[in-house]
Amino acid sequence: METLRNIVLQELNELRFSRKHIDAKIRKEIEGSAVMVNRLEQGVALIQEFLGKTYYQSKMDRLAQLDQLDLPELVMEIFVGIAYSQKPELLTAVSAQIATRIGFDDKVAALTTTAELLAVLCETDAFDITKASKMASLMVVSRIPLSEELLTYIEESTYLPPMACEPLPLTHNYSSGYLTHNDSLILGSGNQHDGDLCLDVLNTMNKVALKLDIDFLSQVEEEANISLDSIKEAATSKGERISEATAQERYRLAVENWSAFKVQSYKFYYLMQSQGNRFHFCWKVDKRGRIYSCGFHLNPQGTAFKKASLEFAEEEFVDGVPT
Repeated sequence: METLRNIVLQELNELRFSRKHIDAKIRKEIEGSAVMVNRLEQGVALIQEFLGKTYYQSKMDRLAQLDQLDLPELVMEIFVGIAYSQKPELLTAVSAQIATRIGFDDKVAALTTTAELLAVLCETDAFDITKASKMASLMVVSRIPLSEELLTYIEESTYLPPMACEPLPLTHNYSSGYLTHNDSLILGSGNQHDGDLCLDVLNTMNKVALKLDIDFLSQVEEEANISLDSIKEAATSKGERISEATAQERYRLAVENWSAFKVQSYKFYYLMQSQGNRFHFCWKVDKRGRIYSCGFHLNPQGTAFKKASLEFAEEEFVDGVPT
């Protein structure tokens, strides 16, 4: 049964963990800083200078898409995205994250253009692009001054945990089920449409309550599946030729990211348990109609460990099963 407590807890979780709300807080602090306002203006001037030059034709065609954008808003959007990089992160990863904010139809063009814009805007000193050695990967780290309270929000900003209350009914293709914001029900940038979706199926799945298997989580520890060889094989499968130093650096970052993910996962296990250990996942579809849960640290479609840690909240005895 839903209670007012569950609804309030869910609203607090969304305000605490959703980047949709944290983006607004970052914008407000940037706009309230004279130093950052000057850097925004400098960034706009640098991009205008960058766009005013002549390049090879394919690059000119790609950059022409920026003519349709509001440059001050573009720079602000990039700075907001950069603010999340409070520790050094791979330039490729940061570029991919920020590319989704630009909205190009061509994903490769968006990624390439974003990397170029980051190289240009680095001159504002809003962030640094560095590398530990000649053969190491390029890293990005923010230098945007933010309050300690907001830094805490950013540190905690992750994929939203499951809902502490039943999701709101989905009534159209841009209704998320969450209490404080809507979102496209179709996964993938540029796939949103107003055509028919099986909202009744998604609503049925959203109503299924789950809980954590506390005994399992207390006795079994989640382990990483990372090795230096797997890093090299992943690069080879993508057609990359990387040096030993680059492979070692990527392995180090992978282990570091895994450790952070593991710590965050156990924080969310504790959060769900402390909030009653009854929760709901929101579900979406891809452009082919396949259904996926909106889960990360907890996920019924995740690893074997993630699946084993979840149970139905409404337990029933199963009988009549053939032996």
